[in-house]
Amino acid sequence: MGTPVDPPTLALHVDDLVDWLELTALFDPFGVGRLDALLGALAELDETAEDNIAERDRQREQLVESIENEVELRSINLGETYPFALGDSGDELIRTQDWQEPRYAFYLICLVATHVTGSTILRTPPIGELLTRLRNRVFQIVATMGLAGLSSGPAFSVGWPRQTGETIVELLERAAAAGGGFVARNPPGPYVSPQEKDGGVDVIAWTSDGIPPPTAFYFGQTASGKNWPGKPVTDHARVFGGAYMIDHMTGNRQYITMIPYRVLDEGFWNSQCLLHMGILDRLRLPLRAWQGVQIAEQGIPVDDADNLNDLAQWLSDFVDYAQAA
Repeated sequence: MGTPVDPPTLALHVDDLVDWLELTALFDPFGVGRLDALLGALAELDETAEDNIAERDRQREQLVESIENEVELRSINLGETYPFALGDSGDELIRTQDWQEPRYAFYLICLVATHVTGSTILRTPPIGELLTRLRNRVFQIVATMGLAGLSSGPAFSVGWPRQTGETIVELLERAAAAGGGFVARNPPGPYVSPQEKDGGVDVIAWTSDGIPPPTAFYFGQTASGKNWPGKPVTDHARVFGGAYMIDHMTGNRQYITMIPYRVLDEGFWNSQCLLHMGILDRLRLPLRAWQGVQIAEQGIPVDDADNLNDLAQWLSDFVDYAQAA
């Protein structure tokens, strides 16, 4: 039986190298990813390695420092939702003992979702029913919790398939009754396709201000595939609002794309943030999702807040599948 994680390659950047350590620790019986194993595997592949011992040590130290900095960045940004930590000696990445607790599921799902397609790290990505559940159900829950956490208010899951079985109009009538600051258009506008399932909008949320209208209204889109760049929710939201909503009293409308990826290229990240108007990535989404859970516990309506067991079950099923493959 092989490991679910492939050996590292020289083409991996520091974000992928840390992902390699995290995935290794996830599947390891003792929850450990060793830096010396990572560095040793890379050294064996490097045919141009320096003969100068001092220079070789310097390059190794630079790589170790960049890995440590990336782990620290993830830990700082994700806080209590990050399920890994460097050991005291700095030569191991250790999975937290209670990694199956709900607050860690958001990050681990994003980690695995990053490597569903085209990964040179994850040998056994989710396929079949596991992949369908991830895309149609699991990541939708993560995104709904994430937008609730960002807005600090109610969040409703619009994306298809909807577990409630509601039509878009029925869902929006429920959201309007919860203080969304709009009226659901019933029947929908005349140009809505009869086959339309979610209008390209996956989550709606708004600030919790006591009385309507909310000070800000959010349209959210999930994007778990690698083709997420260049596909913002703004146009979908414009058409969606015209087709299904009237008397929308909130002029402050926000647009958010939720992705499982860690984006390392700063220029690309900034340009996509400008295009999408707002992005929750792997450094933001897990903590926001956990905050969404806490908001739901205060009695604020958040769809799927009582279905967090679906996340833990999917993770358990995936780990069992990957280790047995």
